[in-house]
Amino acid sequence: MRCRSCGGPTSPLLDLGEQPLANRLLSSPDEPYEKYPLHLMICNVCNLGQLEYFVPPKKMFTDYVYYTSVSGPSVDSAKELVSSITVPDNALVVEIGSNDGYLLQFYKERGIATLGIDPAHGPAEAAYAKGIMTIKDYFTAELARHLPQADIIHANNVLAHVPDLNDFVAGLAIMLKPGGSCYIEVPYLEHLLRNCEFDTIYHEHHYYFSFQSLRELFNRHGLHIAYVQHLEAHGGSIRLRVGTMESGFTMLEKINQYRDKFQSKVDHISLNLKASITSLVRNNKVVWGFGAAAKATVMLNYCGIRNDLIPVVVDETPVKIGKYIPGTGIKVVHPDEWLLKQPDYTCLFAWNYYKMIQDRYSTSYHGTFFTPYNLESLKEKVKCL
Repeated sequence: MRCRSCGGPTSPLLDLGEQPLANRLLSSPDEPYEKYPLHLMICNVCNLGQLEYFVPPKKMFTDYVYYTSVSGPSVDSAKELVSSITVPDNALVVEIGSNDGYLLQFYKERGIATLGIDPAHGPAEAAYAKGIMTIKDYFTAELARHLPQADIIHANNVLAHVPDLNDFVAGLAIMLKPGGSCYIEVPYLEHLLRNCEFDTIYHEHHYYFSFQSLRELFNRHGLHIAYVQHLEAHGGSIRLRVGTMESGFTMLEKINQYRDKFQSKVDHISLNLKASITSLVRNNKVVWGFGAAAKATVMLNYCGIRNDLIPVVVDETPVKIGKYIPGTGIKVVHPDEWLLKQPDYTCLFAWNYYKMIQDRYSTSYHGTFFTPYNLESLKEKVKCL
């Protein structure tokens, strides 16, 4: 296939087989569900990671169950970012992929005009309830032509979701006022490859960005990267400040250093996780999961872990409780039930919040936490069984 950004040739990077939609939880363990190929390619010219097959957006985002306000760290990060930005008088701030208003609410508190754009009905309604005007639609260059120009545009973890990168960035160029700034967060390919965080790859994320791919993409549409900040969010992201002023900003990358053995490293992690949990269960230990995020769906399905090994995954999101993770038969329950049952071991599928979860439950949960990427202490316990 050809790169969807620059048109260059691509090569296979990772094959995760056929996977269910990561955020499409089921009402019962027997409810039918669809599976789609999850194959990651990489452009040999601009180093853009991209899925070979795109699931139609309406299958993934219309009934979106992720509400950003549930994630305390995401809200804290948004509040910190907003407080750091100087906004001109009578400014308009737009967020694309505004979800439930988790970020724009902080501008609204400052009396700044805001506009959200998001196709997901549930989160958009939640934003309305906060008094944040939200357009329920997908952002495109055509939509941008009918909107007022903005002084500040935010697009956090949305660029990876859009099928047509060039159309989206063309829309940013149309909507951004001269001298304005776009703040954009995306998953960073080098972090993904270096840490083998394959469970962050799922159908909603069409793209995994190198700095090179981003610079070429924005320059193509008359926009320029002025600043990059590395973030821990989602296992490793970068935040860009992009504007109309030309910039010579650049950064060194080591993408090619991690490409060749990525599939074999992922398979090693997968086999180790299933083997470790299987050993615990065979020795009459109870293992539950924590975090019914998209990462859990990908990890469980690729590792072949079902409800005979992990019967339950804990999550605090109200719309997820009582649902089932597709392909596994694993039920989602509230943390209160987990604390009552006190399973021997808990696998943190929400590993990016490991410290926060561990600290929160340090006195109330008496079992052992582990993550799919941190099995060393677990292996020692398995040896002793």
